[in-house]
Amino acid sequence: MVQVTYPGVYIVEKSSGVRTITGVATSIAAFVGYTRKGVPDKAVTITSYSDFERGYGGLDRDSPLSYAVRQFFSNGGTQAIIVRVAINFQTTTWVIDNAAGADIVRITASSPGRWGNDLRIAIQHTGTRNPDADFNLVVSRLQADGVSYAPVEIHRNLSMNDRSDSYFASVVNNNSALVTTEIVGAPVFAKAGYAISKEITTIPIVSTPNNTIGVTLDGTSSFVLTIPDAPWATIANLAAKVNTAIATAGLTADIEAAETKPDGTAGTGALKISSKTAGRFSSVSVARGSTGGLAAKLGLGLLNGGREVTGAAEHRPAVIGNTAPTIVGEDGDRGGPVNLEGSPSAKTGMYALLDVDLFNILCIPETFDMSGGQEAALVNAAIVFCHEHRAFFIADAPSNRTLSNIASWAGGFSQLQAVNAATYFPPLRLPDPLDGNRPRPFAPSGTLAGLYARTDATRGVWKAPAGIDASLNGVLGLTIPLNDRENGLINPLGINALRDFPAAGRVAWGARTLRGNDALGDEYKYIPIRRLALFLEESLYRGTQWVVFEPNDEPLWAQIRLNLGAFMNGLFRQGAFQGKTPQEAYFVKCDKETTTQADRNLGIVNILVGFAPLKPAEFVVLTIQQIAGDL
Repeated sequence: MVQVTYPGVYIVEKSSGVRTITGVATSIAAFVGYTRKGVPDKAVTITSYSDFERGYGGLDRDSPLSYAVRQFFSNGGTQAIIVRVAINFQTTTWVIDNAAGADIVRITASSPGRWGNDLRIAIQHTGTRNPDADFNLVVSRLQADGVSYAPVEIHRNLSMNDRSDSYFASVVNNNSALVTTEIVGAPVFAKAGYAISKEITTIPIVSTPNNTIGVTLDGTSSFVLTIPDAPWATIANLAAKVNTAIATAGLTADIEAAETKPDGTAGTGALKISSKTAGRFSSVSVARGSTGGLAAKLGLGLLNGGREVTGAAEHRPAVIGNTAPTIVGEDGDRGGPVNLEGSPSAKTGMYALLDVDLFNILCIPETFDMSGGQEAALVNAAIVFCHEHRAFFIADAPSNRTLSNIASWAGGFSQLQAVNAATYFPPLRLPDPLDGNRPRPFAPSGTLAGLYARTDATRGVWKAPAGIDASLNGVLGLTIPLNDRENGLINPLGINALRDFPAAGRVAWGARTLRGNDALGDEYKYIPIRRLALFLEESLYRGTQWVVFEPNDEPLWAQIRLNLGAFMNGLFRQGAFQGKTPQEAYFVKCDKETTTQADRNLGIVNILVGFAPLKPAEFVVLTIQQIAGDL
C-alpha cells in the first residue's frame, strides 16, 4: 500500500489477476530400445534424425528403434526422446602412465560401443605455456584409409593441479564430446604437514591374534605388518611394530603423530608414520577404535621442502603418440523385456523417462520381435507407466500375430489404464537401406507417432490421426492387405486397421484406444478424445501451480475461473469442442459449491472443468432415395 505523506497525486500499479495458461506440447515421442551408440539408460532429447545419427549411430539391423525413429521424423515428428537399452557393452578406455611408468590417468569414451575404438589419444609436453608442468591432450580419429588420423579435439595447457583453472579433469570432462577422464593410481599434490591425496585402499582388520596386513610404500616397496594381539597395552606398542616393519622394508620411517589416552592405556588412538623415498611422500595411517578394531590406509602424495608443489613434471602423463585403447569398446547386445522395462529405483529402461519433464507418446518397437508372450509383462508395465504420466502408448503387437489372433492379443490389455494405449494392425513393409532397399516388415509405432505429431500440428490434438489425409510416408505396403470385411472384424474390438487404398495409398484407418472395444462402452473409446483429455490435464496442472498457498476465498476462485475460462475459450474457438456457444462447449466451476467450508479448513480448493468432446465421424451413413415422379 502506498504511503501518503505529501499533497499530490500518487500512482499505484495493481495486478490484473490474469495468468495466461499455455498449452503443453502434445507429440513428444519417447523411444526405448537398443542402439549401436549412446549412453545406456539415459533419456536424451533430439530434434532431427541427423541428431540420432550423430548420437546413436543411425540405422542398425539389430536396432528396430533406429528404423522407428527414422519413420517418426519422416512422418512429421519434430521432437523425440531416446533411451538406449543394451547389455554386455564395454566402454573404450585408455590408461596413461607418468614418466615413472605408474598409471596416472584413465580416459574413457563418452559412451560405450565400438565407435570409440577408432579414437586415438596423444599427450604433448611441448607447445604449452609451462613445458615443465603442463601438457596437451589430443583426441584423433582413425580415417577411412585405416592409416591416417585426424585431430578432432585438442585440449591445451592442462594441469594436474586440482586447484588450477586448467585442471585437466575439469577441462576435459566439461568440454569434450568424445571422452571423459579421471585420476588413477598415485595422487599428485600435498601440502606441508598433511596429505591431500586420494585414498587408494582401506583394509579393515579385526582384532584377533597374529593379524597381518600387506601394504605398499611409494607405489613399489612392499612390507607386511603383523598386528600384535589385542588389546594392546599402549599405542606405542603398535607404533613400534609399524616402525620395525617399515625399517625391515629398507625405508626410512618418521613418526608424524602418535596419540594415546592420557593414562597410556588401551583405548582410542591414532598413529601416522611417513617416509620420503624417491621424491615421493608416502604414509601409512593406523587407527584403533574403542572396540579394538583396526584400519590401515595407504596414501601417496608429493612434498618438497614443506611447500606445495604444483605441476611437477614427473606426475603428469608421459608423452605418447596416437595411442590405441587399452580396453576396446563393445556395442553390446539387445536386452530382453526385463531390461527394456528397467527399474524405477535405478531409473533404467523405460523408467529413465522419470528424469524427463514431459513426454506424450511412448514407443517400444522391440516388442514386435518378441514371441511366446514375452512382451506381455512389458506392454502391461508400459500401459501403467503412461497412465501415471499422462502419456499415450502405441503398442506394437508381435510380428507373428495374424488376423485370426490379433484380437485375443489386444484383449489381454484391456485394463482401465488401457485408455492411454492403442495398437495397429497389420505391420508395415518398409524399404531397408541396409539391405539394398528391399522391403521387410517393421513395427508401425514409429510411423504412427510421426502421424500423431503431423496431425497435431496441422489440425490439433482433437483431430483423429486417421483418414484419407493420414498417409503413412515411406511405407511401400502392408504385410496383410485388409478389405472392408476384415477391417470390420477388428475395428469393433479396439484394433486400428492400416489400409491401402488405390488413390490415397497407405493410411491409418482407425482411431480407437485399447478400451475401444464396443463391448466395454468406455467413455474414452477414441484416441483423439483421450489425448485431448491428457492435453487438458497436463496444461491445467502446469498452469495452476500459482494457486498453491494463495488465500482460499472468492477473489482466488474468481481468478481461477477467469484464467481457466480464457484457456478453454481459446480452444473452443479453435474447434476443439462441440457446441455452438462456449456454454455448450465447456464450463469452469470454482466457488463455494465446489469448495465447502470443510474443504477450506483443510486447505483444499476444488476446480471443476468439463468439456464436450468432438467424437470422430467413424461411420458415415449415406441414405439415397429416388424421387418418385407423377404417378
